[in-house]
Amino acid sequence: MEKSNRKIKTVEITKVLTYIYILFFVGAGANHFLSPQFYDSIIPSFIPFPRLTHQFVGLLEITIPFLYLTKYKHLAGILMSLLLTLIYISNLYVWINKLPYGNLNYSNSQHILRLFGQILLVYLSIKLADII
Repeated sequence: MEKSNRKIKTVEITKVLTYIYILFFVGAGANHFLSPQFYDSIIPSFIPFPRLTHQFVGLLEITIPFLYLTKYKHLAGILMSLLLTLIYISNLYVWINKLPYGNLNYSNSQHILRLFGQILLVYLSIKLADII
């Protein structure tokens, strides 16, 4: 009986984390449309059409996480992991070129924390998809 209660609690925690994850990315994705100037400034110069590019990323951030609520949650995990890895290219570009995030200039320590945060999001993307 105790083993089944643990499984139920684990399932409930996973559901709550999934909804928090979805809400986080819906907010992040919406921000691409609400504060486009912020994202314009961190898109690497070698990427064409920076506004269109980051708005497309925002659209992906809004839509892909909802797949976690469907039978396609494995696909959601793969797509979000890939998206988060690609997104980090902009963060790395900001770090290497010592660009500000909006009005903030990050120290190396803050960039390292940002990297670990991104790794955590990739891990969570895979974990919520039951890939690992």
